[in-house]
Amino acid sequence: MSLKTTFAAVLKAMRATRGLSQKKLAEVSSRTYISKLERGQCCPTLEMITALSAPLNVSPLTLMAITLGAQTGEPIKGLVNRIEQEAAELAQTGVLQKLQISMGEESPVPQRRSPPRTRHLAMTTQQTEFCFAE
Repeated sequence: MSLKTTFAAVLKAMRATRGLSQKKLAEVSSRTYISKLERGQCCPTLEMITALSAPLNVSPLTLMAITLGAQTGEPIKGLVNRIEQEAAELAQTGVLQKLQISMGEESPVPQRRSPPRTRHLAMTTQQTEFCFAE
């Protein structure tokens, strides 16, 4: 199964188990687009993954981790451990400091504040597809 098809299955399953209709998810996009995503006919943008995660009540990272876990069969805990290891390596090489991101173990690095996202912002953003390699 391709990553696009796996994302489609995960999105549909999460929506159904949360008791949400496509119409309700379409508040962050269009019903047609949600339907295409759930049928694996298009790839979501990073902005759309973020927007979809809100009504599903999960973080975008969780949505992607579940998708990758379903794709590879790797346990979610294994994926989370890999993220922690890779982030620690990036912290050691100075990448996180350059981006002003904290691992959460040291004194916090001042974070840049972005304006709160609103539904209106998600609807007016130009979409570029985030295509999964097959």
